[in-house]
Amino acid sequence: MLLWCIWQNRNDKLWNDNVQTPRQIGRYAFDAWNDWYSVHKLQSNSESRTTDANLVRWEKPALGWVKCNVDVAFVSGSGRTSVGLCFRNNRGQVMADMTQWQQTVMSSVEGEAWVLLLAMEEARHRGLARVQFESDSKVLVEAIHMKRRDNSEFLSIVHDIISFMSSFLNFEVKFVRRQANSVAHTLARAANSWSSFHRFENIPLCIEYLVVNEMQ
Repeated sequence: MLLWCIWQNRNDKLWNDNVQTPRQIGRYAFDAWNDWYSVHKLQSNSESRTTDANLVRWEKPALGWVKCNVDVAFVSGSGRTSVGLCFRNNRGQVMADMTQWQQTVMSSVEGEAWVLLLAMEEARHRGLARVQFESDSKVLVEAIHMKRRDNSEFLSIVHDIISFMSSFLNFEVKFVRRQANSVAHTLARAANSWSSFHRFENIPLCIEYLVVNEMQ
């Protein structure tokens, strides 16, 4: 960088008869290097964040287990709370999808708890004994693991979930980031397109690409 600045000063003197002192040249070289470093550091940080985001992916369950992702959505102006859930086997293949909506607006955590309870009831209905449930609500997952209790509607549903899990010892609940919960999120957003309660015989088109991509 310093040699480049000296060369620039030589050309400036030759063509414009403009001469800078060695101190000015050194300062100019230092400022130019700082600018270069700042730009490349920002670019490096941006690439690092992008890479980290790309690493957050849905993971297949272990052999003998089923994974169920759940999520809730609130469509503006609909006055509804919509949920979606998806069961997949250890190869990533869809075993069952379900959506449901209620003509009422719950709080976000109440909706997250409601869909998880629905998913556990659906797992029991299908005779599934070893299920790993994933939710992108850290508040919900922590409330379950810490067995929190009070008289709120949210913790009342959490209590029902904990009671369910006491009867099904191989039901597990884990927190997952939104990027790894995109199938359930997409189902929840699309739930208003179908009847208030809908089980799917085939993979809905809205999640087909996501499922195929996550099977790879």
